[in-house]
Amino acid sequence: MKLKEQRTDVLKDSLAAAMQCTFIHFPLLHCNHWTLLVLNTLNGRWDLYNSLAKLNKKHADRAKQLANQIANDINGLIPGTIRITNKVRTVTATPQQHPDSYDCGVIVCYLMNRISRNKEIDPNLSRQQCIRFRAKIAVKLLSDRPRSWNPEDNEDSDFDI
Repeated sequence: MKLKEQRTDVLKDSLAAAMQCTFIHFPLLHCNHWTLLVLNTLNGRWDLYNSLAKLNKKHADRAKQLANQIANDINGLIPGTIRITNKVRTVTATPQQHPDSYDCGVIVCYLMNRISRNKEIDPNLSRQQCIRFRAKIAVKLLSDRPRSWNPEDNEDSDFDI
């Protein structure tokens, strides 16, 4: 089997497995800003969440390129699934970060958490709520003993602090 055919088979299998989920999240980093592109596999529609609405045009263009590429792959490789559109709807009721903050990544995590659990999204997320959510993320990461860093582990001297 040729390499191109193998890659196509792997892509086809991966896409078919992903299509078993209701929502597929694509966190996008573009020009130092995180946005979230979400595919709803039940209706084949794309939603774009951007916490800096004033920068929407350039981020929307990038999201549309990705959505188009993925829609073409899914529609071409997985017959019999719902037809995926290449149109992207910008969700205007997206929480907006404060201009002097770097909360775009935190807001993307908040959105993925809420969307994946079918919970309502608060478009008026406050700065204080972002700070609390950031702290919750840090606690979860640091309290996951099997996969988190332990200061007593000094095996790798390259990372001594």
